[in-house]
Amino acid sequence: PTDFPWCSAMRRSPPVPPPAASPLSPSDFIDARTALLAVVCSLLVLHPPRISRSLVGSALGVGALWAWAASLGVEADAAAVAATLLGVRAAYRLYQIVLTMLATFPLQLTFPFVVDLIPRFSISKRSFFNADGASAEVARKREAALEALQERWRVKYKQCLVFGSDLKNLISDVRFTSGRCFPPFNNVVNEYLDPSMALARTEGPTVVDIDGNSSLDVSGSYGVNVCGYEAYKRFITAGWAAAKDKGLYLGSLDETTLANIKMIQQISGLPEVSFHMSGTEAVMAAVRCARFNQRKPLVVSFGGAYHGWWDGMQPTAGNERTPEDVLCLKDMNALSLAVIRARGSEIAAVLVNPLQCFHLNSSPPSDLVLQSNNRKVGPTPGYREWLHKLRKTCTDAGVLLIFDEVYTGFRVAPRGAQQAYGVQADLVVYGKTLGGGLPVGVLCGGKEAMTRSDPKKAARVAYVIGTFAGHPAVMGSMNAFLTWHSRPETPAEYDEMHRRIDAFVGEANGAFKKRGYPLELSSWFSVWSMMFTTPGRYHWMLQYYMRDAGVALSWVGTGRCLFSLDWTDENYAELLRRMLLACEQMQAGGWWEAPRVNVKKAVSLEFAAAIGKSLVGLA
Repeated sequence: PTDFPWCSAMRRSPPVPPPAASPLSPSDFIDARTALLAVVCSLLVLHPPRISRSLVGSALGVGALWAWAASLGVEADAAAVAATLLGVRAAYRLYQIVLTMLATFPLQLTFPFVVDLIPRFSISKRSFFNADGASAEVARKREAALEALQERWRVKYKQCLVFGSDLKNLISDVRFTSGRCFPPFNNVVNEYLDPSMALARTEGPTVVDIDGNSSLDVSGSYGVNVCGYEAYKRFITAGWAAAKDKGLYLGSLDETTLANIKMIQQISGLPEVSFHMSGTEAVMAAVRCARFNQRKPLVVSFGGAYHGWWDGMQPTAGNERTPEDVLCLKDMNALSLAVIRARGSEIAAVLVNPLQCFHLNSSPPSDLVLQSNNRKVGPTPGYREWLHKLRKTCTDAGVLLIFDEVYTGFRVAPRGAQQAYGVQADLVVYGKTLGGGLPVGVLCGGKEAMTRSDPKKAARVAYVIGTFAGHPAVMGSMNAFLTWHSRPETPAEYDEMHRRIDAFVGEANGAFKKRGYPLELSSWFSVWSMMFTTPGRYHWMLQYYMRDAGVALSWVGTGRCLFSLDWTDENYAELLRRMLLACEQMQAGGWWEAPRVNVKKAVSLEFAAAIGKSLVGLA
């Protein structure tokens, strides 16, 4: 029967189990508003804002005004007025920021993001000789040519090779400069060739190594050698003769130093002088003095310009610290002038290296970045007019103009780039050759820009000093150089050098074209470089054949070369003969065979593949 109560109970559904407890979530411990506040606070702790005097002053001012408004009962009106005024200021600040970004040198914006993205990689030996898609026959020709060059160097540079091998284990500078070609090729090239040279002596414009090989020097000792090595021997000898009785007594200057200052005043056009031990150190002094006396934080530099290795003025490659108080702008760009005008109240100085005229908005030319025929150098039209516009803009904006003439001073003209372009700077930095063959840095300027202590504030000082500044031996060799420099006949020697260089460049380019070599020279005063007229992956090999032919280059290879005042017509003719011999070897070795692939595309694919491997952990 189905009507009994116990049957009805049996038909009931089983009891529902109690709901399981839900797992705990982060929101059970902290609400969204509190979490957001914690995120903001954490970010402020991890990335604290810069607490400046202006920020503190503004905050205190707003607080005081708010208290005053509250006492009058007009808080709402005061807030509206404050918001309007601050909004106008913020809008102008936004305009300054956008304008600065538009004028900024592109590498300055991108470098911090790509520096850790691009891995170091090497082209394998198997792919080294046909990286341009060359046939097997051409690849074998190149390999044979490289092996033959290696064998010649084993005999010719026997002692230099041992010296270079030992030195690389002792000096990191040598290891750094041992890679002299486009980086992916370095490992294989270094297996075959070592261009290290151990110097024995100099003879006129030639250098002689410890194996007895004589080479015409176009390295210019990184810009120092303006007069010729024999002249510097005389300067150093005269300097030692003037200083030997004084010994190592520092801190008290002598009559020689006073005589040097008077001659430097005539060269710089500025009344005050301070001495330092290198060009980099003198740039540091110039920037510190400019900021101190202007009471402004920012300094402007231009894209690609080199101002020494100090991380305070080297904003891209070679510096892990990105200076936040340096605006690296585009050279010869109207927007850059607009930035200086708009931010004149913040900018203490504009720092110019006139050498940029030769390679505008790009780093110094070097075989290390010679991936094909991508080198573009030569005097930039309109650079003189640009410097005059920059001079006027700085004057109108109350900004100091600094000329970094460490390289160009005494090289482009007797009074440097100031004379060459007809511009008077507020501060001028010299170095290199001014020491007469010994290390030196010099800063020149007016009293207002050079002062090291605030006449009104006892605690405000700009500490710029050095133990060896004004060393007697340096002052002696400098005096010998300046005495030579002040001769009436010196300007004519510069003119004659420039005439000879122009003639050499014209004759050389004609000879290269006649023989079908893809090479062209370009010069700017006594600075010159080699450009390549057709695409190719092995143009950097020319530096090794030039060394084999008896031409001494610096570690940047064919990128930047220099002449000095002592070169004769016979020296120029001999240099051309040796360069033609090097070109002949390049041609015979198959290095100038036309690429069978698009070089730019091939290089891009290699870098893309290396980056991909690095990202997935295969590199």
